[in-house]
Amino acid sequence: AKCKDIVLSACKKVLRAPINNEKYEWFKNYVFSSNIWMLKVEEDGKFMYEELLEIGNAMSSGIVTNMDSIFDHLTLHPKWSKVMAIHNETLVSRQDDPKVGLLQENGLKSVFEMKSDDEQCEDMKNFVDSNMAINMLTSTASKLNGDFQRHIKLVMSAHGTFKDAPMKKVERSQSKCEN
Repeated sequence: AKCKDIVLSACKKVLRAPINNEKYEWFKNYVFSSNIWMLKVEEDGKFMYEELLEIGNAMSSGIVTNMDSIFDHLTLHPKWSKVMAIHNETLVSRQDDPKVGLLQENGLKSVFEMKSDDEQCEDMKNFVDSNMAINMLTSTASKLNGDFQRHIKLVMSAHGTFKDAPMKKVERSQSKCEN
């Protein structure tokens, strides 16, 4: 029980806002990846991961409540029905769409266009999609980011203070592809 209390107390400290990136990375690499989360806590019969989930849910409940409140407030606006009448339309679903012009290199296109039931072929497609393509897109994004941020700042600064958003890292993009 004492070990459980120490670990969960440390989790609360690391996950409390504002999150310290260095401590969070350490937590992610050494604590979160540990098999300690599969241990059952004797006094209540829960697994440690269930305890961690409860902490996460408790810490995010205030944020969720605030977001729900904002949404409820927005629905009261007289023009809310006009906003809801806007239809979502996907013009381009992937960055390798010819209309976008990215990832059109012959080697990449030939891998994507391979038609085979072979598992190795699928593995190659997945590797290219989640590694090579993402690295190429990230590289392109870093080249365009300065001009993009300047343009967005020019447009949005009329509506208040503007702060550049960070670029998505390769690891985050790969994670999004896998999920």
